[in-house]
Amino acid sequence: MDITNLLINFAKPETGSWLVNIVLWLVTITSSVTVGVLLFTFLLKLITLPFDFISRASMRKNSIIMEEMRPELEKLQKQYADNKDLYNQKMMALYKKNGYSMMSSCLPTILTLVIFIVAINAFTNYSKWQNRMYFYEMSNSYNSVIYDGIESDGEFIIKNEDGSIYIEDKKIYDALNTPEVLENKGIIADIVSDSSDENIKYLVVSTADGYISYRKPVSANWDGKISYHVIEENLSKTFPEYKVGGEVKADEFLKTIARERSADCYDKSETGFIWVKNIWVTDSPFAHPIESSWDKFKTTHSYPTDAVDLADKYPELIYNLEKEQKEANGYFILVILTAGVSLLTQFVIKKTQKAQMELQTVDGQGAQTQKVMTYMMPIMMAVFAFLYTAAFSIYIIVSSILGLGQTFLINFIVDRKFKKKKAEEKKTVVRGRVYVPKEKPENKAPTKKEKVREVPKTGDFLAGTADKNYNRKK
Repeated sequence: MDITNLLINFAKPETGSWLVNIVLWLVTITSSVTVGVLLFTFLLKLITLPFDFISRASMRKNSIIMEEMRPELEKLQKQYADNKDLYNQKMMALYKKNGYSMMSSCLPTILTLVIFIVAINAFTNYSKWQNRMYFYEMSNSYNSVIYDGIESDGEFIIKNEDGSIYIEDKKIYDALNTPEVLENKGIIADIVSDSSDENIKYLVVSTADGYISYRKPVSANWDGKISYHVIEENLSKTFPEYKVGGEVKADEFLKTIARERSADCYDKSETGFIWVKNIWVTDSPFAHPIESSWDKFKTTHSYPTDAVDLADKYPELIYNLEKEQKEANGYFILVILTAGVSLLTQFVIKKTQKAQMELQTVDGQGAQTQKVMTYMMPIMMAVFAFLYTAAFSIYIIVSSILGLGQTFLINFIVDRKFKKKKAEEKKTVVRGRVYVPKEKPENKAPTKKEKVREVPKTGDFLAGTADKNYNRKK
């Protein structure tokens, strides 16, 4: 009985991208998908930290300068309320005078957009690769049941890393002249004729406890093709439960064990994240950890169109994974968190750029635009989180939180720097010495000496102050 058709030749996926290789390396060294995603997030942040610091510092500096220009800009808004072009000219002149840079305000947005595109590509390509890799490993586990029908000895029959069997057929053929060598290895080999044509010879190899034999033509033109043949006798003795009516159901025996191995392989793969069943699928109750049909799998994970069509084989791999085909992959938790963190980020931006939004246009239209963006951005980010994988949502959340931390830290540093600069500017030089005037404490009653100094030069004769000043001078 030829059972070659039971083998599932699932194509091994290629990463095909240096970004995918980086994520793969991080996941491999940590042995955790979630930790790998976090490390990738930190790595991107570390690479962009210098540029991020410069752009955010410039942004904060502009905000402070804009607040200082507020009285003049508000005056210009009233003066040129009906002339936007002239207001823009006056505003640009004021920007130049005070050192306000429009370009520095654009850099954070451009940088964020570039990083966002890089991250989407990385996680999208990796998720497709990883899901295809899961099924490649499952197919190896499935096929290993067939390969395990022949025991390896390490010399004539070799087991590869992926579980497949490599048979040194020419070595075995040459060793037929010394059968004791093969017997010592537990190998049974012989040359048999084809039942339909005695001129066609086959090398048949099996092992003492195996239930599958290897068969290869040994004519003048060896084409390298491999076929398998179930040894019904051995199978009947070892697994009597598959003997029905005196006949062994070899294919049913192999399929039962192969399905179990395929399911075990998937279960051992670290695909989950707390409540999410498969981190490389979106966190949604409408998505499932495993696609139930081959067509959907091909579309979702971009299976190569030129690869072998496995429409009839795919159901075998997921035969014992009925639960994973039907259960919810998530519950929108990461989608909601992504929107929430994005909303918080927009509120921080709105607060730190309040002056720019209110004063960059003569009619304050920028403030209305910012108000719309405050709610539009979280909606957009929620859509991205829904369309892409849970791993991408984790990246967005962690990256946004790190970005907020950077913003608060940079604002603190820039604010202190500006306060120090303003304090320096308040210093005045008196007779060659630097004199820093002390600010009067608020709500403190003036001293007697201060009261005397506050007496006007021209006193009130009726009140007697002029006489007092006169007497004090004398």
